[in-house]
Amino acid sequence: METQKSFFEYFKAAIYGALILIVIMYLMMITGISGDPGFVNIYHVVFGKHIPVLDNILAALLFAISGGIWGLIFRFIPDPGPISGMIFGLLPSLWLWVVVSPYISGVFFNGFTLTGILFPLIFNCLIWGSFVGWYITRKSPNSA
Repeated sequence: METQKSFFEYFKAAIYGALILIVIMYLMMITGISGDPGFVNIYHVVFGKHIPVLDNILAALLFAISGGIWGLIFRFIPDPGPISGMIFGLLPSLWLWVVVSPYISGVFFNGFTLTGILFPLIFNCLIWGSFVGWYITRKSPNSA
């Protein structure tokens, strides 16, 4: 029976998952699929606009750290795996819809727009959650 991984492993897995999302969001911006990544927009609302490059770096760093914090919470889920990670991804989605969205734009659930509902589900559940669950359950290189 395998022992539960450390808090650091969960934090690291969730940061890696957030980095995947950061890359995807910047690729979407570069290809014209979307505008600035959401975490940059949130950063601008909270901290204001300053030097664009620095804003993007700090916003991405804070986004990755917040992903890591969600990973620490995920550690309390029994039997972690890709499916439980996807289900757990509903929590950051709900946080976005019920806390962040009203703070940023004054509306719950991103105004119930199609992309406002689907993107958090795709990013937080399908991509981030499944990756974190997979990362935690993979065998470490030191195990036999």
